[in-house]
Amino acid sequence: MIDLRKLVVRTMRKVAKDIEADNCEITEDEAMEILSVISHQPLSKDQACEFLNMSRSKFDGLVREGKIPKGRKVSGYKELRWYKDELQKVTF
Repeated sequence: MIDLRKLVVRTMRKVAKDIEADNCEITEDEAMEILSVISHQPLSKDQACEFLNMSRSKFDGLVREGKIPKGRKVSGYKELRWYKDELQKVTF
């Protein structure tokens, strides 16, 4: 059976080496797509608060006000998760 994590790591390392050697023909749009996929990381509430540099109570208040999206259940995690790329778009 193929270990998908190892395959992804191997592929990303090859692409990174090609980019560094200027042997890669990735367009700016393709690069932005890759970055958006990579930055779609689930964060715990504590990690989200740290990322936004705020207390849990401030965070909870902004979620109640709808200024921060509600957390989502993610398979494999007991508590709700927020996505880093979505939190980067938050303005308050």
